[in-house]
Amino acid sequence: MSGLGVPDVVDRGRRRSGDELNAMAAGWRAGVREALGEGERAVAVVVPGGAEAVALVVGLSALPQPMILLSPDVRAWRTEPAIPAGTALVLLPALAALAGKAERLGLVPVVLPEGSTRGAAPPVDAFSGGGVVLFTSGSSGRPKPIFHRMDSIRSWVRGRARAMGLGPGDGVAIGTSPAYSQGFTHLMTATLLGGALGLLDPRDHRLALAMLADPAFRCWRATPHLVDALARCVLTGPAIVPPVCIVSTPITKEVFGAFRDRFGVGLRQAYNTTETGTITLDDSPADQIQPDTVGRPLPGVEVRIGDHPSRPVARGGEGQIWVRTPGLMAGYGFPPRLDRRDEVDGWWPTQDLGTLRADGHVVLGGRRDDAIRTRDNHTVNLAHVAARLCEVDGVVDAAVVPVDTPAGRSFGAVVEHAPGLTVSELRGRLSAALPAWSQPRALALVAALPRLPNGKPDRLGCATLLAERLSG
Repeated sequence: MSGLGVPDVVDRGRRRSGDELNAMAAGWRAGVREALGEGERAVAVVVPGGAEAVALVVGLSALPQPMILLSPDVRAWRTEPAIPAGTALVLLPALAALAGKAERLGLVPVVLPEGSTRGAAPPVDAFSGGGVVLFTSGSSGRPKPIFHRMDSIRSWVRGRARAMGLGPGDGVAIGTSPAYSQGFTHLMTATLLGGALGLLDPRDHRLALAMLADPAFRCWRATPHLVDALARCVLTGPAIVPPVCIVSTPITKEVFGAFRDRFGVGLRQAYNTTETGTITLDDSPADQIQPDTVGRPLPGVEVRIGDHPSRPVARGGEGQIWVRTPGLMAGYGFPPRLDRRDEVDGWWPTQDLGTLRADGHVVLGGRRDDAIRTRDNHTVNLAHVAARLCEVDGVVDAAVVPVDTPAGRSFGAVVEHAPGLTVSELRGRLSAALPAWSQPRALALVAALPRLPNGKPDRLGCATLLAERLSG
């Protein structure tokens, strides 16, 4: 595979041609190769938002060296294990001010010149290089590096596109940066299909709606926050979204129904991990999409439920989710030094609980470490508590996390809510849905959940906020 080049990119209402961006990508790739040579050591690259960042990622994806994708948030550069000292860190000109911070972490900054669009350039051999290092979310600790070989990740991205019903020329809209696993794989999807890539700003509902109504985009990788906002905001145009809307974080039946009522499109849930890529997807016919399942395993992917993959529980029973997939990472760490994968006879142990229904659909039950024993000797499933919270009218999203207090281990909830909801009203609704020992000791209502740069709830930030409430 070669000669794919950079896709057309729609960013902040402006369409940038793939030819223009390909010229930038080719120039930057050549400059990095000249500066670094042909070594095997991975190259780090800081990926901001915008069309130029897309060109940079696609250009460097053709290098023989693996690339390490980082966000502009320097906090995320402190990983476990640490990025090896002496690693080259590629910076776009607008990010040159980060060079000093990179040096203090033992990295070697390489500041690129301004991108040039003059002259034609052959299409870069997109995603033909050595591989990519992505990171876990860092929601409960420092981000952990995960290495995928490029040929492997390219293969399962193609398979996922087929499962989504996408074909040649279909465009993809995303609301996350290509620095993160979901953004990167959807960028790869658009490139492999030869379609456009749309970069959504979740803070601008009007521009988001205009982009999603563009027939160039057949697929939208959605986020619960923007889904909820678009289902409630005042429309200034027709209610049109792409026919394939994918969301990888659980949503409430209320949000699912409100979105489908307004746009006539069901939200297809999916289940992914950075280690395995996409595991399941709701590929049901449009009128059979369900809000309480993350769908069925993709072709070539197997799922088992239980304490051990050789002893799966009966269909409908809950347990740990085990996966066997061709999309499994090559290992943790930074190539060429990788930690071994903790497989059992080819099965990868996720940290999630779930149920495999008789119809082959998977229902998630939360993370294994979300079940805690309180000081009252009760075991509480925090994901179950979060699900009950999200069923309350006015709750947009909720993070339920354990908190250590002087009196012992407890837990609380940080709740993102619509205007008008009060703590007393929320507690009243919970008292009817949960036993007293399963109700959060502390509740914090906020306009927006603390979030990591990749959009996921910042569980450590939530725990800190709640600890302050409990100790106050």
